[in-house]
Amino acid sequence: MKVPALQEREFSREFQPPPETIILTVADKVVATTCAYAVYAGLPKSGKSTYISGLIASAFTPFPLFSQKLYLPDRRRRVALFDTESSPFDLARSRDRIAQLAMIPTVPDRLDIFSLREDSPYINRAFIESYFQAQPECAVGIVDGLLDLCTDYNDVATTREVTDYLKRITKIYDVCLVLVLHLSKNTGETLGHLGANTDRWAQSTLTVKKNRETKQMILEPKFLRSSDEFDPVAISWDPGLGKWREEPYQAPPAQEKRGPGRPKKTP
Repeated sequence: MKVPALQEREFSREFQPPPETIILTVADKVVATTCAYAVYAGLPKSGKSTYISGLIASAFTPFPLFSQKLYLPDRRRRVALFDTESSPFDLARSRDRIAQLAMIPTVPDRLDIFSLREDSPYINRAFIESYFQAQPECAVGIVDGLLDLCTDYNDVATTREVTDYLKRITKIYDVCLVLVLHLSKNTGETLGHLGANTDRWAQSTLTVKKNRETKQMILEPKFLRSSDEFDPVAISWDPGLGKWREEPYQAPPAQEKRGPGRPKKTP
């Protein structure tokens, strides 16, 4: 283990950092900046991919999509999507959905999409870092999903290794990472020690939920370190228009509280 020299880590008394570069907002609330990462978490089939498609598409429009907006610095206009889960068919569908949401015929050349499904977590992490080394004009990378950067999401040492990696590359390459992670079906929290660690150092964690009663997919904040929380954002599928649209959030109906003991039989 090589320990850095003292001067390599000394923080100058005269150093004044430039203003933060805001990369991601939701409902005009700051979610993520460069040199940081944010997490989108949800159960399988909850709508994470739809919200992520809208987020990426917003980088190529002057307006937000599903209340989300990616802002890119003037000389760093490239966006990268690293997909570790989707089949080629599903990834092509996500690519086409990004273009449809942005209302453009095809995705721009400055959107780089990579399929890392067949690679190990160690190769995936090395590949992502090699990309940022080669593409300094990229300010934001989306990793869908984070589990495939980790060999064991419940191992303390392994998950700490992953969060150390995230902290290091966001700082060294001055990028914003958006990470997609599953929620635990049992606890409703981000999955395992990996989720606990990423929450600890994330700039923000957002959750995506599906409401079966209202048929809405809902994006809401778990916590935002750099801003006040935003109100839940809701989208639903409009069969007439053939697309997803944002609409007013409908709170789920209140569930009747049951008292102790067995339910009473109705006569």
